[in-house]
Amino acid sequence: MDNKKTKVAFFLPSLDGGGAERNVINILNNISSTYYRKRLVLAEKRGDFLEDINNETLIFNLRTVSLIVIFFKLVAYFRKEKPDIFVSSFPRFNAVSLLAKIFSRVNTKIILIEHNFFSLFATTAKTLSHRLIARFLFPYVILFFYPKADAIICVSQGVAKDFLTINKKLKINVIYNPITHSNIQKLAEESVNHPWFLNKEIPVIVMVGRLLINKDYPTFFKAFHIILKQQPAHLVILGKGQELEKLQNLAKDLDITENIAFLGFQKNPYKYMRQATVFVLSSSREGFGNVIVEAMACGTPVISTNCFAGPNEIIKHGTSGMLIPVFDYEGLAKAVILILRDAPLRRKFSEEGLKRAQDFTIQKSVGNYEALFKELILQ
Repeated sequence: MDNKKTKVAFFLPSLDGGGAERNVINILNNISSTYYRKRLVLAEKRGDFLEDINNETLIFNLRTVSLIVIFFKLVAYFRKEKPDIFVSSFPRFNAVSLLAKIFSRVNTKIILIEHNFFSLFATTAKTLSHRLIARFLFPYVILFFYPKADAIICVSQGVAKDFLTINKKLKINVIYNPITHSNIQKLAEESVNHPWFLNKEIPVIVMVGRLLINKDYPTFFKAFHIILKQQPAHLVILGKGQELEKLQNLAKDLDITENIAFLGFQKNPYKYMRQATVFVLSSSREGFGNVIVEAMACGTPVISTNCFAGPNEIIKHGTSGMLIPVFDYEGLAKAVILILRDAPLRRKFSEEGLKRAQDFTIQKSVGNYEALFKELILQ
């Protein structure tokens, strides 16, 4: 009976805390065990979300971060395991997955997931080597290799449009990330012991995300500096990343250190979101913006920068939240002050946000994934 099931494998570098990793877990944990044998291939078996994978998913550990070694190990994996469908995330791993499938000569269907704008990789990649690869190699990979994928999933319409400007022949499907689920409300009810959340007299602003350049925390720090001149407030940031020291130094320079708490990665960010007076995303670049939907699902008013993709596909400005131009710290400050001082507006954004969050349920997204799997298997 088990041999008749479709073998689906997802590939990630690790399970470090991030939106893409959480998305894969939500998909694997919710696709039908009746019809699918579920596999997770990791370059390294580590990360904050390891314990969240249910027992129905078998994990393969490649034990390397070298792309060359990953290539050869994936070739061996394809030849031995022969997955029916192989789903890869992140551009450099997508390219290696395609090449490994070609060299292994198996009939596996390859699906690539794209979370961000290709056109920005050359300036926003984490390392110099990755930026050089993005500028000089990836355009050719997308032109000549991406069409060999059986399907490409983009997490927003904006990301899809960006990729189609590079190659109009790509087989693109837009599937929004699987986010809202009944457990969010349950987790959001858990208590928060941090003293700032116990003092209801001073509003708390919450931000969630890796401490990376594209999240553009500095712009909101400047906004927060303006906010504090007009009223008391606290800022709580959940996330870890390479920009932590720079952000701490900027907070000192702006003299806002005493009003900011860096709480690191939290397995349950929802309880903080629910207790927040307002949730803010100040990114200069997003592919979608999972945390926007998560905050909405917690009933928290949301303000976001109107970056290239994602936020403006989620938020209807003035109805379910507010959209502010990228890098506009004065606009962010005005928007936050408005929400902090206008209780009816907070209630409106809370109610409308809750409704909007239901458009991004795990069930809807997983249903779209399963439909694509069935379509590819029948080809």
